[in-house]
Amino acid sequence: MKRLQLNQLSIRTKLTLPYVLLALLIALGGGVVITRLMLESVEKRFDSQVLETRKLASELMVNEEDRLLETLRLLTYTEGMSSAILQRDQDKILDLVYPVTFNAGEDVVLVLDRYGTVLAAILKVEDTNEYQFPQINEQLNTLPFVARLVHQEVDEMGDKFSGVSDADWGAYFFVSGSVNNQNDDLVGVVLVGKSLDGIVEKIREETLAQATIYDTTFIPISTTLIELPPTPTDIKPETVLKNKEAQTPVRDINISTLTYREALSAWEIRDGEDIGILGTALVTDFLVEASQLTRLNVILEILVAITAAILLGIFLSRVITQPILKLKDAASEISRGNLEVSVDMDGTDEVAVLAQSFNEMAKNLRRSEKSLIQAYDKTIEGWVKALELRDRETLGHTLRAANMTMELARLMNMDKKELQNIWRGVLLHDIGKMGIPDSILLKQGPLEDWERKIIEKHPTLAREMLSQIEFLRPCMDIPSCHHEKWDGTGYPNGLAGEEIPITARLFMIVDVWDALTSDRPYRKSWSEEDALQHIKEQSEKHFDPDVVKIFVEMIET
Repeated sequence: MKRLQLNQLSIRTKLTLPYVLLALLIALGGGVVITRLMLESVEKRFDSQVLETRKLASELMVNEEDRLLETLRLLTYTEGMSSAILQRDQDKILDLVYPVTFNAGEDVVLVLDRYGTVLAAILKVEDTNEYQFPQINEQLNTLPFVARLVHQEVDEMGDKFSGVSDADWGAYFFVSGSVNNQNDDLVGVVLVGKSLDGIVEKIREETLAQATIYDTTFIPISTTLIELPPTPTDIKPETVLKNKEAQTPVRDINISTLTYREALSAWEIRDGEDIGILGTALVTDFLVEASQLTRLNVILEILVAITAAILLGIFLSRVITQPILKLKDAASEISRGNLEVSVDMDGTDEVAVLAQSFNEMAKNLRRSEKSLIQAYDKTIEGWVKALELRDRETLGHTLRAANMTMELARLMNMDKKELQNIWRGVLLHDIGKMGIPDSILLKQGPLEDWERKIIEKHPTLAREMLSQIEFLRPCMDIPSCHHEKWDGTGYPNGLAGEEIPITARLFMIVDVWDALTSDRPYRKSWSEEDALQHIKEQSEKHFDPDVVKIFVEMIET
């Protein structure tokens, strides 16, 4: 009989033979270890899981505070806020605060005067995206995180403070910050809050553990359990608050018919102050009781199970390998960005169901990608409309320029992906002007040199803005480079020749053409003949001569 060579074995056999030998060795030599794991490890692993939920919950609380601080900074630095507070103009305050509050999805925002009296309030209606604007005629200067601002205190973390308020209108965790005038004098205080019910629900969603917030005396305030847990009798608040990370107290609690194991930790805010106690709990009723089988029985059962698994694995390997390889190949295509892939597979077994799920996943990815792109494009169109409403001299310019640039790009045989980037780039070409003050942007007379320098910053502002949005990064060339010139005399970077991206070289011609052939308040539109002559004259100066040639042919055709 011809000796069997290793390289002649199938991949299934190569995988199965070592697996059989290894499984037998594990079954015979690892029986004692497996028995010990069965008898001793379940409880320890469960306790570790409970402690891990506490750690995750603490990290979530820190992240939530940081998120609230971001919203607070936006509000305190909003232009016009200090004057609105000084004028006690509730309507103006709400006009300034509401857009930021809505976009951030905050639960509550309060604006106070410098003495701590509520001037305006925005409260989110529970379980909706709607807001109400109640009249809260209260002074909140008794709250420590308000009083410290009213007294103009600062600490090593700055002039932002945190705390919990349990008022008639709800229990919230707040971050607070001051609003100052141009002389850095205190004129008011802004509070941004998250409901404690919302915090524990978020912990529940993120960690799958039940969450409870207690005050510093161990009185429960909010929980995801079906009822408030009892105050512990064998654990003192000081034990939790002083130990911090050194030791985590754990207790068992009975809620309804279930038993939970709860880990307790201090709720510590940014300045190191403890404002409460956080409990995270997992139900213990599903703990697996360790088997009472002897080590010999365990080893024998493992041997039988592994042997059966090996035999079954050999039998099924031929059936399973092929469809799995199909799925692997399809997954590789997905990872390379090809969302059009699908897997054809018959049957109703798990692999077939997995294939169906894979196909559904690919379909959902395609749908999500399309929806996301549509949402981004709608947002871009909204920005364009806002810019044109702000500067009515250019009303309609963007859309005309976009259509003409697309026509020119098609003549230059640009691919579909590049055409999409060009369309979005043209729509956003003046997005940087959002950072230019109205006093300069809308000035009727000639600009001073310093004003012109500010205007010329808008391409740089556009790049800074769009570079933060991954989806729009491929579109940045037009907004950031459309004021460069072929001869290097443009701005902001003085790029010359082919240093200027081709998309910007296309658009700069269309931009000038549309500006010249459109009426403006300070002049009548040029004739197409005069405008075209100007474009030709600026070839090799302002414009790429090759693009000028194609543009002229397009206009004259």
